[in-house]
Amino acid sequence: MFGDRLKKLRKERHITQEELAKNIGVSTSMVGMYETGARKASYKVLVKISKYFNVSTDYLLGKTEEKKETIGVVKESKASYNSDNLEEDFPEGVYVLRRASKELSPEAKKQMIKIMKTFLEEEDE
Repeated sequence: MFGDRLKKLRKERHITQEELAKNIGVSTSMVGMYETGARKASYKVLVKISKYFNVSTDYLLGKTEEKKETIGVVKESKASYNSDNLEEDFPEGVYVLRRASKELSPEAKKQMIKIMKTFLEEEDE
């Protein structure tokens, strides 16, 4: 499904695999492999593709026919986020963070925080 949707979007824009590859930071052959289903896109690449084509990742993955999400997303600043509902809003994340706090070395914790900050920066773009 992903490959078919990617190819359809690319053709709708009248761009080559090479042009798409340059815009999302992968090789031309990788785009071809995504389109044929020979390779799966990483989460980071999937997000880049969704932003490039202005569609949701759910659409790319075939989980919806709607190209854009119909529910509005509100970005909250660090100061305005109320963590009272964190367990309800993000239960798996809370579990992973609690486990990490007990089991990871200090260096691994720093790397995990760096990864999360990088992810948040990409989301803000």
